[in-house]
Amino acid sequence: MPKAKLDYFSGLRVVFRYLKPHRREIFALLILSTISSLSNALLPYILGRILDAVRSGDLINLAGRALPQVVVIIAVWFFVKMAGDLADWRLDVKNEQLGAVLEGEYIVNGFGKLFELPMSFHKTRKVGEIANRISRAAGWLYSIINAVLINLAPQFLSIFIGLAIVFSIKPIFGAILLPAIIIYSFILIQAAPKLSELQERMHKAYNRAYGDAYDAVANIQPIKQATAEKFEIQKIYKIFQLKAVKFYNEYIAIWQSFSQIQKILITFTQLSIFIMSYILISRNELTLGQMVMFISYGAMVFGPFMNLGRNWQTIQNGLVAIQRSEKILSLPSEQYHAKGGLILDNVKGNVEYYNVYFSYEGKKQVLKGIDFKVKVGETIALVGESGVGKTTIIDLLSRFYEPAKGRILLDRHNIKELNLTFLRKQIAVVPQEVVLFNDTIKNNIRYGNFSAGENDVKKAAQSAHASEFIETFPKKYNQIVGERGGKLSVGPKQRGAIARAILRNPRILVLDEPTSALDAESEKYVTEALEKLMEGRTTFIIAHRLSTVRKADKIIVLDKGEVVEMGRHDELIKKPGGVYKKLYELQFALK
Repeated sequence: MPKAKLDYFSGLRVVFRYLKPHRREIFALLILSTISSLSNALLPYILGRILDAVRSGDLINLAGRALPQVVVIIAVWFFVKMAGDLADWRLDVKNEQLGAVLEGEYIVNGFGKLFELPMSFHKTRKVGEIANRISRAAGWLYSIINAVLINLAPQFLSIFIGLAIVFSIKPIFGAILLPAIIIYSFILIQAAPKLSELQERMHKAYNRAYGDAYDAVANIQPIKQATAEKFEIQKIYKIFQLKAVKFYNEYIAIWQSFSQIQKILITFTQLSIFIMSYILISRNELTLGQMVMFISYGAMVFGPFMNLGRNWQTIQNGLVAIQRSEKILSLPSEQYHAKGGLILDNVKGNVEYYNVYFSYEGKKQVLKGIDFKVKVGETIALVGESGVGKTTIIDLLSRFYEPAKGRILLDRHNIKELNLTFLRKQIAVVPQEVVLFNDTIKNNIRYGNFSAGENDVKKAAQSAHASEFIETFPKKYNQIVGERGGKLSVGPKQRGAIARAILRNPRILVLDEPTSALDAESEKYVTEALEKLMEGRTTFIIAHRLSTVRKADKIIVLDKGEVVEMGRHDELIKKPGGVYKKLYELQFALK
């Protein structure tokens, strides 16, 4: 089977998968669709009978009374028309409601899936591109279901009923319509797959364009600092107008040519019906009412195909968009609660690295044979130039990545054997660059410990010296901190992050040089808060300023992914030609 057809079936399977939980709603829609189809199929026949009844003036005996035949037929027409209109009304309402629900479900499932994908995925993809894939797929899913599957289904049922009526009355008209429908369908089937490759390129171009645009907006401050607004506008213009829109225009040009061929076929079919009607009427083998009936059926039969032609772009665009989104959503999630995952009763905080190797996908080795032990309550500083693997060591402990070789133990248990959610709950991070959500300061502090009460939040804030600035807000703990915490300066954000870590009450604490960007007053508050937080906890410090690691129980010096030195500050600073001594002296000389 050709690849294009396989892709269509793959996309449709996704659509039906999302429809499956809504079987009851689908059944109701099918009943309404059937009523609507029967109404639409019978109306041309009844209309023809009305015209013939008007010309004949025949009477009909109904319940002992003689009534003009046209009155009875008009009454039937009114009943059938009202039934169809009522069915269409309920069909439209339920169809729109189901489409909106399915679109929402897709967005929830899509973005929910992104949260469950590993860090290795997020560090190699553009947020804007991925978000655009999911959003476009959700919108197209709604369009396919709303405009195509449900709205077109009753129309095609009407075709079969209409053709049956035409063949039963005058087979010659059925012989005109049926080949035209077959030719029309053949052209559609042949032309549509040829456009799929072009659509795939178009979608890729739009995804890249949106990804670049979102990235630019997310970095608005450096753009303004560099006065690069016009440069970015030009860049966005090129990727949208000169690339993505170019593919779209090519697609439209091809599609319109195909549409013109369809219109010509329909015109010749209608011409054939007119000529045959004229011949049969001149022989008295066809009534005027029957001619109107067959002309109406001719329009009705091609109507759904014309709608299908117009909606084929929706189908193709939708299925391509859904397939592109599903390539992301079908990736394996992290195994948070894998079968047999251990949950320890009493975590102490002993950490051991044994011969750990690691390399990012497609890159050279970052860590080579890392070996060290950390006892409960010890403070360990990871030191070295940028890119030597300091952050990677911590990421492996949180199992954001898995070692290529070696073991990492927590209280003598291989962390691979632990329940992932349980493991990460034992670790809290106070980063150098704190990112807060555009929410209240209270909710930002309790993030990661959602069961914490208001009093717990306030106690944590007091311990972190965060209550001092929080109490100055007009709304206190309900103050919104802005996008990425933009309404707070660096010091308050750091204290908020420390309060969050205190509330989490971890056994292992990671400090990514949280005081490096602070003024003297803020550093004093943050340092005091950190010292309280570190008490009794195993603490890792990712050190950039070596002056901050003098009190560490053990300093691990990394160079080119290997542990080259280990010891206390007083020991390492005396080592002739040592890496730590060189780094320390270099930083001291630069001050």
